[in-house]
Amino acid sequence: MTHRTPPAERQDGREPPAPSGGFTLIELITVIIILGILSFALFGRTGPRSGPELARMAEVRAQIRFVQLRSMKTSSVNGIKCDGTSYWAFTGTNPDAVAARLDLPGESGSVITLGATNMTMTAFVFLFDGFGIPYTAYTSATTNTKLAADALITITAGGGTGTLTLTPETGYVP
Repeated sequence: MTHRTPPAERQDGREPPAPSGGFTLIELITVIIILGILSFALFGRTGPRSGPELARMAEVRAQIRFVQLRSMKTSSVNGIKCDGTSYWAFTGTNPDAVAARLDLPGESGSVITLGATNMTMTAFVFLFDGFGIPYTAYTSATTNTKLAADALITITAGGGTGTLTLTPETGYVP
């Protein structure tokens, strides 16, 4: 007759502990904290964005990119300016020269009035050189002020507020 040796964990005569069927309190709290961090990262403090706000942000982002691409394509300085009540694109280094204003794609005129589009936007001036590098002031190739830090453009439309960021050196608007 063959005798079987009990497994090592039972040689002292005790039964192994039964597996637990649930989670500990610490595991549950950890999961809740992780879910909270993820939801904050996804939605931020303002929550989901409204349709009109997203549309206006996409429109302004595309127009900034248009001005930057035009500068690179023509190897000349172009810019975009917002004075708080309207905004426009221009060619050259003088944002206020009426003769230098450019038509933006999808717009009927060279000046977009913010009140007519039911939106508000912070004031800014950005100029792009032939390499697409953003500037806040540009007199000549040697007398200019490059964008030194991320520039934030706050746009309010449809009851929501969002922010566009123009990055230094590349002029990228995510």
